[in-house]
Amino acid sequence: MSRRDDTRGQAFTLEGFVSSIVVLTAVLFALQSFVLVPNTAGKLDDDTRAELRREADDMLVTSANAGERDLTYVVRYWDTSEQRFSGAVDRNVGYGTNPLPRQLFDGALYESFDERGFTYNVIIRYRGDDATDGSGRLPLVYQGPPADDAVTASHTTTLYDNMTLTAPGTGTRELREYDTDPTNNAGGFYPIPDADEGSPLYNVVEVRVIVW
Repeated sequence: MSRRDDTRGQAFTLEGFVSSIVVLTAVLFALQSFVLVPNTAGKLDDDTRAELRREADDMLVTSANAGERDLTYVVRYWDTSEQRFSGAVDRNVGYGTNPLPRQLFDGALYESFDERGFTYNVIIRYRGDDATDGSGRLPLVYQGPPADDAVTASHTTTLYDNMTLTAPGTGTRELREYDTDPTNNAGGFYPIPDADEGSPLYNVVEVRVIVW
């Protein structure tokens, strides 16, 4: 083989090597850029559902251990003058499709689900005598009936008598001083009742996230 042929062969080899690197880099970039999006057919596959459930679980656990702005902070973000969560649409849908205040979940719901086109509800369930199953239901976010393939994650937290509401301007009144009657403006209305008046425990609540 001539020196010229040998040089040409080395050039072809180098070009092939460079092309392989380019292709590999493109594949790695695509994998790193992958994000979950709703299935175009309207159904979530098993891998997507598992990932959504894990993300919802992680978000609740992180919030439960978030110091002053933990899950109880979220549950107590109630405005007695508005008789709803502070800045929410109403008591029936909570914030609905509106964005939550940043201090609730530190924006994790928006970043995990809204930005990727998923729909979700966040429901607070509490001990009480106003429901047939012995528990009450308070929507923090209600965006509609869940799809059949929706996933659910939940976390339980405890409220105590001496806790206060966390919405702006609610003052220092303790939970045990509020009334569950919305017509009692003088007493201040908070829908979650004192489930055990004979102890410092106020109520045990479950924060449930449903995503689809």
